[in-house]
Amino acid sequence: MKSFMFYLLALALLASCGKNNESGKSSNRYNNPYYSNQYGTINSGYSYGGVSVNQVIQANPCTTAGTPTQARVQVQIPVPLQSVMPTGDIYVGVTSSGDVGLLVGQGSASALFVGYICQRGVQYNQMTQPQITDLAFGSYSQCSFKPITRATVMLPGAYVPLYFRWLDGGSSLGQKFPFCR
Repeated sequence: MKSFMFYLLALALLASCGKNNESGKSSNRYNNPYYSNQYGTINSGYSYGGVSVNQVIQANPCTTAGTPTQARVQVQIPVPLQSVMPTGDIYVGVTSSGDVGLLVGQGSASALFVGYICQRGVQYNQMTQPQITDLAFGSYSQCSFKPITRATVMLPGAYVPLYFRWLDGGSSLGQKFPFCR
C-alpha cells in the first residue's frame, strides 16, 4: 500500500512539473490589486465638466527618462476622508515629471486616488500598497478640473516620493494646459 501511494504521489508531481509549466502564474505581472498589469499607454475613463482626463495625460507627458513618453502604470490607493465626497467628483494634480493623479469621489467618507505613474527604470515592490500623505485639495482653479493642491505619493521600492500639485502650475513641459485660463 505504501509503495502504491508513493507511486501516485510521484506521478502527480511529474505531471504537475512539466516543461514550461506556467500554472499558478498570474497574468497580472504585479500580482497586486493596487497596480495595473504593465507600463504602456493609459486610457483613462474619467472626465469632469466635459474635459477628459486623457487630455491631461496627453498634455503632461512623462519626462523622467529625458525624452517625452506616455509609458505609465496605473496605481489605485484608497483614501479615508474627513467628510463625504460625492460620487463622480474628481480632483486632478500633476507632477513635474509627468505623473497624473486623480482623487475620485466614492459617495462616502473615502475616495480613490488613481495615479497614472511614469516609468522610472526602478522595480517597485509590487507586493506592498503605495502610500499617500500630505493630501490637500480645493475647489477653485483656473483649470477645468478641481485641483489636488498637494499630495505626496510613495511607491514601495522607489526612493523618491512623487509630489503632486495643481494644474495651474503648468505641464511637465512648462506649458499652460489647454483647458486652463
